[in-house]
Amino acid sequence: MDIRTRRIEELIKIKLSSLLLTELKDPRLQTFITILNIRLSRDGRFALVVVSVIGSEKEKKNALKGLESASGYIQKRLSKEMRIRYIPKLRFKLDDSTEERVKLVHRLSSLSRENEKDS
Repeated sequence: MDIRTRRIEELIKIKLSSLLLTELKDPRLQTFITILNIRLSRDGRFALVVVSVIGSEKEKKNALKGLESASGYIQKRLSKEMRIRYIPKLRFKLDDSTEERVKLVHRLSSLSRENEKDS
């Protein structure tokens, strides 16, 4: 992957994060959403946005639907702020690994506290 592609991916990540915090008012997007990664296709016409949502399964599905629903608006905003030939069509993918890591850390810390009490 070349430097230009990485820069575009990082710029999309920054702009999208900003939009999530300040402009997107969809109630489905009011959960804790983290943009983990952006993967741009070779021709730059598509971008896979990997997100993590902390919440119930229903909240995760709703957040993904909210992002997909807002993708047209997001692309329009990106086109105003980025000077590249093609604004990629955004596709969103949910990644549960972050939430699993958080749960694992909580389990480990509770086990550690229990061991300290027993000692």
